[in-house]
Amino acid sequence: MQETDQDVCLLCGQAGKEKIFGNNPWHVYKCTSCGFGLLSPLPSDEEITKLYDAEYCKDQFVDGGDVGTSEFNKRLRNEKHRVQLFKRIIKKGKVLDIGCGYGYFLAACRENGYEVQGLDISSWAAEYTRGKLNIPVVVGTLSALEAKPHSFDVITMWHFLEHTRNPRQVLLEAKKMLKEDGLLVVEVPNYKGTDAQRSWNNWVGWQLPYHFCHFTPGNLIELLSQVGFEVMKTKDYHSETVKMSLQTIPVVKYFARIIAKMYSGHSVAMVARLKK
Repeated sequence: MQETDQDVCLLCGQAGKEKIFGNNPWHVYKCTSCGFGLLSPLPSDEEITKLYDAEYCKDQFVDGGDVGTSEFNKRLRNEKHRVQLFKRIIKKGKVLDIGCGYGYFLAACRENGYEVQGLDISSWAAEYTRGKLNIPVVVGTLSALEAKPHSFDVITMWHFLEHTRNPRQVLLEAKKMLKEDGLLVVEVPNYKGTDAQRSWNNWVGWQLPYHFCHFTPGNLIELLSQVGFEVMKTKDYHSETVKMSLQTIPVVKYFARIIAKMYSGHSVAMVARLKK
């Protein structure tokens, strides 16, 4: 374990912190100025390697069945909403998914005519994606990718940024690989969302010690701005806790999903482009 000093916030540089969640020996502290949250202590590099093992992958990623089966096609359809976030803006080109897991999002992109590339810290996930989906995946960090600058039209990070020690540095490295007119898509858990607020101690978004950083929509926008991006589009998913509570009420249950869209959910996704 590595103790973290959050007296000076990684995001805004201001002093002051407040403990907002704990699950011994791990604790989350937020900056009292901007709300950016950070895990303390942080796992060591050796601990991280052990954390992202086969058991983690099997627990986190849903096996979509064999290619061509109805189960597999359903799994691809479940990724459609992510592809739609950028499809109308960039209709073709090369997509890099950082933290690609089992690769089904990339498979959905390939179905839509994109050239795809994956990156993941887990060798287990990479082997699965290469073998089952025939999608190229590099194991390691962005530096291991060895891609030329400005190689990608779209770079995505679906629930990846919260796993990083230094999200600013990660975004800066991704920025170098993005084409001038390219898009960055980031999705993270939102601890200010309705789902988190209503189930605080049991909220799955904490996921300690895997999640190092904890975001709100406001400080994610600020972080993206600091590294040279402007947010074009934000998607706030509907609240599962609201939907589930309404589904227990006769008549109202038929409108549960519509009403739940009025409340912020577990995650927030943002589509950003380089500032001109």
